[in-house]
Amino acid sequence: MKKQEIEFKVLDIIDRLEKGQLIEDDTIELKSEWPRDHFRAARRIAAHANSARGEPIMWLIGIDEKKGVIGADFEELSIWFAKVRSRFDQLMAPNLISLSIPYNGKTVVALVFETERSPFVIRIPDSTGIITHEVPWREANSTRSARRSDLLKLLFPIQKKPDLEILDGKIELQRAIAGMSQTGTYQWNLSMKVYLVTYSPDTVVIPFHRCEVLFRPQGRPDERRFENLRIMPPTSYSSRGLKEKTQSLTVNSTEHEVLIDTAGMAFLTAEYFTDEKPGSKLFDEIEVKGWLRSHHSDDPVNFEAIFELVSHAHQKDASDRMLGEWRLSRKEQEPEA
Repeated sequence: MKKQEIEFKVLDIIDRLEKGQLIEDDTIELKSEWPRDHFRAARRIAAHANSARGEPIMWLIGIDEKKGVIGADFEELSIWFAKVRSRFDQLMAPNLISLSIPYNGKTVVALVFETERSPFVIRIPDSTGIITHEVPWREANSTRSARRSDLLKLLFPIQKKPDLEILDGKIELQRAIAGMSQTGTYQWNLSMKVYLVTYSPDTVVIPFHRCEVLFRPQGRPDERRFENLRIMPPTSYSSRGLKEKTQSLTVNSTEHEVLIDTAGMAFLTAEYFTDEKPGSKLFDEIEVKGWLRSHHSDDPVNFEAIFELVSHAHQKDASDRMLGEWRLSRKEQEPEA
């Protein structure tokens, strides 16, 4: 998980908390302060990581579910995690990615644990009995010892879901063409160049009706849903008869779905029509979130991105219909030393 993605996700969680929404996600744990009992913290991390079955988990230090952002000291991380890691058998703790995120003068510490190397085993402290080690397991919000059925899940993990990498993208706001069949005066168009990796020897089918892409202009509380979503391979036109030709050996699409063999590049497009007139000052940023569900899984491929306003003075081929253009942000967090 890239650090820009981590920050985007954390800020979204804070935004949802401030609106009074529940954080219903088995991969996220909120902590108002650094847990002082290092054994209990290690046991809970191990249980969380084991039950995640290969998916990353996130702990947020400095956030209370009722009080919101309280703040935490990032400098405590190295000492705290060294003590927590020492509780793991053979020091085999989940790999940690950490990020300090400032918010309203306070700091939230995001801890992302990679869980591919499960099972994670905890050493029982000061054990004088027969039981010296434990494989913890998370069930709802409680921690218990793993059962045989749980261990079988680790031996036969779920198939890794596809990955989606956004290579480029833009959002355009235009006046809609009069007389067309749309139901709005203004038209938002999304276009993204993406690369999909399926991690499957079989063809993966993504039906468009099982996909959802939302966008929210900066400062607006409501999210809007794009319609007419399509995912298509790159194409070109032949000089004879201007016939369209697919430029991919691994991606194919119809009007209703996209089919991907192993991996390939594609273009995701969508649109949104509205009668709401844009203000004289356009939004500086637009947030986009998406969920793509394949034919064999309800666990979606999700993505998040931020698009930044392009100055009208720098737009190329601007027309009377064009009201604004936003480009995919290239600003990413630098890796910490």
